Amino acid sequence: MRFTLIGHSTLLVETRGPRILVDPWLFGSCYWRAWWHFPPSAAPAPELLAPDYVYVTHHHFDHLHYPTLRRIDRRAHVLVPRFGVDVMAEEIIGLGFEAVQELPHGRIVTLAPDVRVASYQYGFDDTAFVVADGEHVLVDVNDCKLRGRALEQVMRDFPRPTFMFKSHSWAQSFPNCYEADDPRDLELLSRESYLDDFLGVARAVRPKFAVPFGSMVAFLHPETLDLNAHLVSPIEVRDAATADGEVPVVVMTPGDSWDSDDGFSISDNDWYARRDEHVDAMARELEPLMARLAAEESTRSLPFATFAAYLEQFARALPMPVIRLLLPRPIVFEMPASEDRFWVVDFAARRVWRTKVLPDDVASIVRVPEAVLADAIDKRILHFVHGSMRIRARLRPGGADEDLAFWGLLMVWEIGYLPLTRVLNPRFAGVLWRRRREAFDALATLRGDGSLLRRLAGRFASPRPARVRVPDPERVAARS
Repeated sequence: MRFTLIGHSTLLVETRGPRILVDPWLFGSCYWRAWWHFPPSAAPAPELLAPDYVYVTHHHFDHLHYPTLRRIDRRAHVLVPRFGVDVMAEEIIGLGFEAVQELPHGRIVTLAPDVRVASYQYGFDDTAFVVADGEHVLVDVNDCKLRGRALEQVMRDFPRPTFMFKSHSWAQSFPNCYEADDPRDLELLSRESYLDDFLGVARAVRPKFAVPFGSMVAFLHPETLDLNAHLVSPIEVRDAATADGEVPVVVMTPGDSWDSDDGFSISDNDWYARRDEHVDAMARELEPLMARLAAEESTRSLPFATFAAYLEQFARALPMPVIRLLLPRPIVFEMPASEDRFWVVDFAARRVWRTKVLPDDVASIVRVPEAVLADAIDKRILHFVHGSMRIRARLRPGGADEDLAFWGLLMVWEIGYLPLTRVLNPRFAGVLWRRRREAFDALATLRGDGSLLRRLAGRFASPRPARVRVPDPERVAARS
């Protein structure tokens, strides 16, 4: 077995059978020119564009990158997770791929003699991916927030893997793109949350090596440059792991590889020692492109009627008990170019209205460039704005819970889970049954003190170690 870290969340796995390309984002940017590869990735070699299999963990642009997929050989077999709603297979088919296979949660699929893969779904739209070839097992946790019984299932199926790959920094605008009237509203997540999360999952998975992965980006749009200071580097993860003493962390950068015969091949270029200098140089190179982008965006506007129709449709898809529990106060979008600059999404009334004066009782005030907002609504990916970093928000006291509930429920609606009548079908029931361990843990989260969002954040920051009994190799050998 051999793997090469291509960049960010892209991994090339070469087995004794097929070559598998995971989450191909091979060049360029995503999220309205905000996200770029850092450390930079090399231009893709021709053979990288002709894998036997492609696996896409989830449908975010830094994993399912349309410009990259358009360049990949259409003869590749594309594997996608089987979610409760069909959010990916049709997209892949629409890009011209004919061999597209949905992988049910937890089902181990044999691709070649002794080469097995499995997809483990978690939440509404994310997955971990496992590749096993003989004695070696790669567990690509990526962005997936596997916890509790769901993580235990992975470790029962593939105990003591050789490698774990996992993200280690933030990929949403909260809290670094936010300000708050009450500073306590920004304490839901911290830098330490991501380090604790990486180490907690690694302790449960118990790999031979853990690789910080899936967070190799820089934010190079002029609106986002200041956010690079908040990124958690793999060096910080390694240092935290060294202090922890339980998790063997190996820092790898694009182009680095590991081979079951020859071990590691790792570059000595320390990108993170002078990260600020590298990022500044990359940003300067992009200044002409950003100037053209700004000129293009200045010509695009968003009619209020389009905005209102879209958000009212979303509000009507939410059950009223959910609105009362999670969205009692409006969310406001501030639109400086509009005479009535405050566009109010009033969920309790299930309507959108606008005013010159900011209402008193609102949860948050959101500012997004009008062109980005218009494009996101046009493509039905408004929730992607929250991960683009091209957003700024101000929280009124207590507004964190409602603001994050807004973006989370918006995602659930946009990918097809709402209204609830859309999931009253055999497909969803079958997926729910296969993921019943996760459902049991979700029900447990509903109990406890504090708001639901804060209980979920607590699970994120302190993952429960998996209670997994790893078979003793000597006993296994004796039985066989």
